[in-house]
Amino acid sequence: MRSIWTAAWVAVAVLACLPARAADAPVPVRIRVLQGFRQGAPGLPPGLEDLKGQLSSTAYVRWEQAGEVQASMQPGRTQPVSLPGGGSVSVKLVEARQGAATFEVSAPGSRTQSRVTVPPGKRIVQQVTAEQGGSAWFVTIKAGG
Repeated sequence: MRSIWTAAWVAVAVLACLPARAADAPVPVRIRVLQGFRQGAPGLPPGLEDLKGQLSSTAYVRWEQAGEVQASMQPGRTQPVSLPGGGSVSVKLVEARQGAATFEVSAPGSRTQSRVTVPPGKRIVQQVTAEQGGSAWFVTIKAGG
């Protein structure tokens, strides 16, 4: 009888550890750098069609992609992202769960910091600079597949 209880406790201990290991698994992340313009002919270049719904709901009418970073991130890891003109943004994976990944987006140049949660396969669009001359810089973050 004692060995049955021991086996049961070992099984419970192993199962309790499984979610923690899954949460520490690397999360594939795609970060794109976009510039949005308030003026000009409305347009979305090829490659940004997947963002049409999100980008069309902003005050910006024309978009250009300026860069992309693909990384495999673990909780606590920060991914630096360069902006054209010398600025930068830091994207930190704060937490990864089965249903979502939470990121902290820091843009030191504009003194902003945001925390966003992204469901797997979905993406967010985050403005990371103040508007200057009718345009601003954004990052999109997509977690998972």
